Amino acid sequence: MVRQKNRWLLVKLDFQGDIQPPNQEPSPTKSNKRRRLRESSGSNLSESSSTQLVHQVNSADIYRSLQEVITQNFGLVGASTSDVQVRLYDPKVRLAIIKTSRDKYPLVRSSLTFMTHIKQGGDAIKVVASTIAVSGSARTARNAAWGELQKQFYGQDLDSLGVKRGEPWAKKSKLTMEKRLKELEARLESIDSSC
Repeated sequence: MVRQKNRWLLVKLDFQGDIQPPNQEPSPTKSNKRRRLRESSGSNLSESSSTQLVHQVNSADIYRSLQEVITQNFGLVGASTSDVQVRLYDPKVRLAIIKTSRDKYPLVRSSLTFMTHIKQGGDAIKVVASTIAVSGSARTARNAAWGELQKQFYGQDLDSLGVKRGEPWAKKSKLTMEKRLKELEARLESIDSSC
């Protein structure tokens, strides 16, 4: 019996609000004005409803959008042979673990690059998907996800933890830090059990 060899992709999803804050606009040029007019006429979502939709995205929405992109770019044969599974999506840190066959992982990885929106209900949310790591087993994918979670946690702004620059850590900030570390551990267990 031949063992099925898989690849596990760790993917970071950046939504439109993460990339460009709504209060910052690029400098006005003719091409930017045209682009903004097209985007504003084509967009039927308000900013508050789009942020609500971002928090409601789940692994099934990511799977449907990825399958649609694979079908558009590689046809029905590419979509039927890619064997894609979105094993985990954590909406808080916006990391996804995608499992696919070893032979078709370049196809899936390139399709992630082409994925520009995720459909949530009847609306489409703009997204940029970037592959952080490619692993050969669930264990190494979990370890890569854990490393990314730690990097995001320790890279946070100290002001969000209640610590002011140049002052020692207060008891409240230590409790906040411990609480967030416990949340990270729970998410890691979620990654471990679902892979």
